[in-house]
Amino acid sequence: MGMLKNLFNKSMNDNKYPFGTKECGQFLKEVYKESIDETIILKDDIYETIEQYDEIIDNISRLEFKKAYIEHFLQNEMKEYETAFCKERKITWKSVSRNSLDLKKFKLDNPDLANKYLKTNKVKVFKVF
Repeated sequence: MGMLKNLFNKSMNDNKYPFGTKECGQFLKEVYKESIDETIILKDDIYETIEQYDEIIDNISRLEFKKAYIEHFLQNEMKEYETAFCKERKITWKSVSRNSLDLKKFKLDNPDLANKYLKTNKVKVFKVF
């Protein structure tokens, strides 16, 4: 991680990672972590890229629906069984228990202690409207 941190102490011109890679995303988040509360007008020739983005988001939504449909179909076929086989394919649908902290209740019961350990993360959210 130390090596990556050193890479992030550079300007965007020093980006050696191709767009689309996890490393490029990390680099951009670090280089542009501070926001400027102003508006920029992008070049018109970028609009085609935004339209491609919209098409990909639409395709992802359709594929996620198809995926959920197939999952529900298989779950209905499996009923209450945890494991199923179809030819060489194994399918599992198992109950999993997980413990988690009821943060809302903890804050109500122990507000000072909750505030003492509260950690705030700042992130930049990307959206295209």
